[in-house]
Amino acid sequence: MVNLEWYRTFKAIYERGTLTGAADTLLITQPGVSQQLTALETYMGVKLFERKPRKMLPTPHGMQLYIQVEEAILQLEKTEENFKRKTLINRPTAKVGMSIEMFNYAFANILDKLDMNVEFTFGEYENLQSKLFAKELDLTITNLQHNYQNIVYKHFCREALLLVCSKDLDTIPFNRFIYERKIEQAEKWLSKQNWYSYTHKMETIKAFWNQNFKKKPYFKPRYVIPSLSAMLHAIQLNKGICLLPSGLCQDLLSAKEIIEVWQGVQTTYYNKYFAIQTQSKNLKQVEEIVDTIERYTTCK
Repeated sequence: MVNLEWYRTFKAIYERGTLTGAADTLLITQPGVSQQLTALETYMGVKLFERKPRKMLPTPHGMQLYIQVEEAILQLEKTEENFKRKTLINRPTAKVGMSIEMFNYAFANILDKLDMNVEFTFGEYENLQSKLFAKELDLTITNLQHNYQNIVYKHFCREALLLVCSKDLDTIPFNRFIYERKIEQAEKWLSKQNWYSYTHKMETIKAFWNQNFKKKPYFKPRYVIPSLSAMLHAIQLNKGICLLPSGLCQDLLSAKEIIEVWQGVQTTYYNKYFAIQTQSKNLKQVEEIVDTIERYTTCK
């Protein structure tokens, strides 16, 4: 089988005049050049060069071959270079972490507007923050803030939380406690339910409890599901209770597939932030991402 590298090697020897010069041009070893020339001569069945002490002199067969292949090799090299230029554009790759729900909300509709490559990582907020601190990510969207060197937080949006449950859960006792303003009994009833939480640390549940009961919750979640959409699906099919962003719940609430349990004394909100690794080599791209999201995403 013909090896195109043989012809490339032949052309380099012809133009440089020595095996060493051809090796420098091709960035391979001199023995490698010699081996490829020998293979081509064997394949062609003719001698292409007279080997002199300091010079490789083309034979008549070598001169004739050069005339025939020079233009073809030049075109091949030009095509190869153009292909590399088009397909291997030296775009920077920004590494971004968030929840799947946040990707659907903030990123899915803006990808074509970004002049860069983007590598996404989905996971829990704390794991993503750790990757950000370790410079494994350039940007995260998170509800956590830490006083950490080289990390800058920028407010993105505020989400209202709803206390929701399965349509099969009997909430009549809780409704009666709320109606009679028996807040302590209402809290005890809530604490006995099967709770779903995004993380073991229950950040949103703690915020809700503090706002409505002025204390910390004393229970642990029965199910920890690090996906809001998966949690919503689970609460639709099983008896239990959880806090979810209001925007995520509206369709199932309208279809009466889940129930809004209580709005609370006041609506509980939690904030989402862009967390930016300021030591990232892709800081310019991170700023472009943040600016694009802010321009094309309506903050809730």
